[in-house]
Amino acid sequence: MSARSSGARCAKRAGVPEASSAVSPAALQGRPRPRRARRLGTLVALWLAALLAPALVAAGQVAAPDEGTASDQGTASDQGTASDEGADTLQLAGPDEAELAVPMHEAIYHASVSGIPVRAGMRLQRQEGRYYLFESWVEPRGLLSFISRELSEQSLLTLDTRNRIIPISYRKRDEFGGRDSDIRFEPLEGEMRIRFRGDETTREWSPGTYDLLSLRLALAHDMARGSLADVYGVVDDRSRVEQVDVQVAGRETLSTELGELETVRLEYRSERRDRLFRLWLAPGMDMALVQLEQYEEGRLRGRLKIVEYRRL
Repeated sequence: MSARSSGARCAKRAGVPEASSAVSPAALQGRPRPRRARRLGTLVALWLAALLAPALVAAGQVAAPDEGTASDQGTASDQGTASDEGADTLQLAGPDEAELAVPMHEAIYHASVSGIPVRAGMRLQRQEGRYYLFESWVEPRGLLSFISRELSEQSLLTLDTRNRIIPISYRKRDEFGGRDSDIRFEPLEGEMRIRFRGDETTREWSPGTYDLLSLRLALAHDMARGSLADVYGVVDDRSRVEQVDVQVAGRETLSTELGELETVRLEYRSERRDRLFRLWLAPGMDMALVQLEQYEEGRLRGRLKIVEYRRL
């Protein structure tokens, strides 16, 4: 059974909306990928995972995950509690019990991947019931814009009664390198099920642990509410988990295509290869991500900067 059919059955049984998948253009079906496109896809996939969601998990920092098989059991859609002894008690919020601190929006960015110009986007939309869909995508621009492929990510999420973001599912579709992945969160059971390249793994989950995309939204949500969490847990598509300490590093005025924007700068450091991530959020523009930089061994490796923003 494919990951898509299994995920759809889980969503149907649970009453949870399933994030739609990226569909390759019909004109590209069956066409061999140019070698240049494959190289670009590898660069984009690796760089975007680290840069767009600045919490790439460091390999070797956690114990190897236990092998597990994803079952067809879905996440309960009715309110409930996860009451494992000694664990954080979780109760999902009803439609009127909690609200995201950032509005529905779409933002467009220009970036560079090893000198290759790309166009990236993020979109937050409300779904049926108490759910939200957060999407990101990246595609070539400039001289390479003829390559009709993209790397897309989708996170389906909700809120609990403490107004924390709770991830429900994560999906990545990579039309360049074929590195597709799916993560299914079972918040009331305290589990997450990861599918990557045909392998399925089950790991423990607790509130405050996010996929690489929903972490970005969680930071904006928490900043808009007035403070960051003490620590953020992040899981990647290879089942690696890291505890991330994000700090407020200062306030700066940035010049952008949208004008001068007052921002708050956040920083997070990973010990792996001495990586430093810097994010600039604009409190006066719905806490939108304005700029993001990744440094490695003290050198700037990539930058992403906003060029368009609108509320939906």
